Amino acid sequence: MNNAILQKLNTDHKNIAKVMYCLRAQIKGYDDPEMEPSISQIMDILDYISTVPERWHHPVEDIVFRRLLDKKPPHPEQIRAVLREHEDLERLTMELKNAFERVAMDIAVPVVHLYRTATIYLSRQMLHLDAEESVLFPMAEEYLEDNDWTEIEEATNGIIGSMDETSRLEYDHLLDSIINAQID
Repeated sequence: MNNAILQKLNTDHKNIAKVMYCLRAQIKGYDDPEMEPSISQIMDILDYISTVPERWHHPVEDIVFRRLLDKKPPHPEQIRAVLREHEDLERLTMELKNAFERVAMDIAVPVVHLYRTATIYLSRQMLHLDAEESVLFPMAEEYLEDNDWTEIEEATNGIIGSMDETSRLEYDHLLDSIINAQID
């Protein structure tokens, strides 16, 4: 990928995928009596997911994909579906976060509900990332021209710039701690 915005989105995807793998490893603890899931680790993961992708990543993608729709590419329904998925994933993230917040407060939540909700969520997230990387990012590279990218960059500056240095460092540190905790 030659475009800086797509490179950033792709890097975000790699980080999100790593976080999803860490969440999957924690969720397995609810189905495996040999493992003890860490609710604090799960809450850190859900904090990262509910903030970084939803506040800074998806809004940039939305701008890119809407511009792509303006170019009348083949299969526009795929683009529209991914745009709708951003809203669906945000809703699912909140459902999952609420369920685990109840667990963190020692409120009884059926384990089967946690496991099922988390498993569905993980599958949806990974399919979403794959659709963007394998179909939409290459389509954006093919159909968007330099002037489109210039306008996209101008439109996304406010989104990208809304993450102050302190927040960026905080979420970079959170990402590192999530990944490193899984390695330990």
